[in-house]
Amino acid sequence: MNDKLKPNQEKKVIENFVECIMDDLDYYHFDELIMKKYKKELFQFFTKISEEHSLFSPGFDFSNKKNIVNDKEKIKEVLGILEIKIKDYEDEHKEFFDSMQYAEASRFKHMKELLEEIKKILEK
Repeated sequence: MNDKLKPNQEKKVIENFVECIMDDLDYYHFDELIMKKYKKELFQFFTKISEEHSLFSPGFDFSNKKNIVNDKEKIKEVLGILEIKIKDYEDEHKEFFDSMQYAEASRFKHMKELLEEIKKILEK
């Protein structure tokens, strides 16, 4: 990630994380009150991670953190899930781009790129 993220840019990235997760959950038609609460908790979760562990700094190091998975089977499973989501986001990007909904297309392209970065890290 860019090592020069400003606080407002970091907040925007976190908001994108939350919005993408919420968009995926829309397919399941959960109660609106539950969804509002969950959205708020997701935002707090990502914000807390960012504040406590400097997630968006170039020096973020998973090696000395508690409960970080280094099990090859679990990493393989996560890589499979990432592949599916990357493909989904790529398809969504193309669909929105073709229908000239460029803001939505850009959001899906950005999320695809983020997942590809995570995938690269896990493949090491």
